[in-house]
Amino acid sequence: MIEAVAQHVETGADHGPLQGDPVGAHWLGDPSDTPWVYSPGRDDGLLGRTFDRFVEQQFAAGLEQPDESDLARLRQGHRLLSELLPLTSRGALSHTHLIGITSGTDAWEGKASSSQFTLVGIVFLNRKLLQNPWWVAEHLLHEALHQRLYDFRHAHSVLARDLDDSPHAPTEVRRVVSLWNVPGLDGSNRWNAHRTMAAFHVYVHLALLCSLAEQHAPRLRDVYGPLDAPSPMTSSRKAFERARYLAESLRSECWDELGLAGRRMVDWLSAVLDAMDQAPPPAGSFLHLILDRYLKEARRLRQAPVSDDLATTLAALGRSEAEAFREVLSAVGAEEHLHTVTAGPAPGPAREHDTGDHAAFAQQRHHIADTLLRLAPNGYSLDSLCRAPGPSADEMVRVMVEASSRELAAASPRPDQGRRITRR
Repeated sequence: MIEAVAQHVETGADHGPLQGDPVGAHWLGDPSDTPWVYSPGRDDGLLGRTFDRFVEQQFAAGLEQPDESDLARLRQGHRLLSELLPLTSRGALSHTHLIGITSGTDAWEGKASSSQFTLVGIVFLNRKLLQNPWWVAEHLLHEALHQRLYDFRHAHSVLARDLDDSPHAPTEVRRVVSLWNVPGLDGSNRWNAHRTMAAFHVYVHLALLCSLAEQHAPRLRDVYGPLDAPSPMTSSRKAFERARYLAESLRSECWDELGLAGRRMVDWLSAVLDAMDQAPPPAGSFLHLILDRYLKEARRLRQAPVSDDLATTLAALGRSEAEAFREVLSAVGAEEHLHTVTAGPAPGPAREHDTGDHAAFAQQRHHIADTLLRLAPNGYSLDSLCRAPGPSADEMVRVMVEASSRELAAASPRPDQGRRITRR
């Protein structure tokens, strides 16, 4: 492999070894400062075959051949990103060299976009979600920012030590729970310091990008379509809220695991966040984040396969969540809302394509979440309404959602089914 790369360099070629004939390579924009779009089989030599095998080994599936429609949508998203955030996007994309198109099916199902620390300069985008230029712009920036942080981590003291790779790493690593993400069977929403830092770094930038997108959407609608088209862009408010939570969590859970550069980066990004967000959530609040997951699960259950086991689980969860809702309302003195929730769908045999139980369950969840957020005086916490002495209403909601997440994951027919139901 090293010899093949060395031979390529010795030829004096001005293109990468995977590009094959550079004349026919597909670039996102100007070849001097944008990544190119990978075409499987274009290089049938040792390097190309090795790269294809490596991707299949890492993700259990290969990449797709981009067609003209894929390329047009990628380039339109890149033009939009460059219009909204020219300097920041150019700097981030300079760390990305290759874009791979995934099928969005089989092993790629549930992955909107992705990248890995072990695959430097390479990002993957889901072909099924390229329909909306606003989505493309967001995810191009998202994954390019990850690549920039990966490069920074290679050269600076972002972490006190490489916790994932060091033979001297502790067996127990402090974890941050990304409350808005579904844990699945493997607790995949529990992040180590590096992943938490990576997400914080991205969400601060997305807060800026999405704020600008919302501001300029009316002017750009005729060229790029509506902001809330299928596969919509993340709302700026959501990005701000998640960034705040991650900043607090880095300080409270991961500070000892960050190196000097990592701590200074957190300080700098927090200062940027303060300058952009004049109405932050109260410190320590999490009700809005856990209810975001609660509704996300409800939406995705509408596409879940119908089965007797899942129908039975939804009926039981509907009843237990209704009871937990009543207890929360009682804790905050809002008993007048007790009559507004049902006891969940009645269990019954599942029929092919019958999603009635799913819809009723989702409707109940939306009612519960909307009621709780409407009752929260600031939209972020119910605890100021709690009768003293008494339990934390926010913590009661969190216990309810965590328990339901575990039940939904366990009810999945196959180990990977829970991830497909609960992840985009």
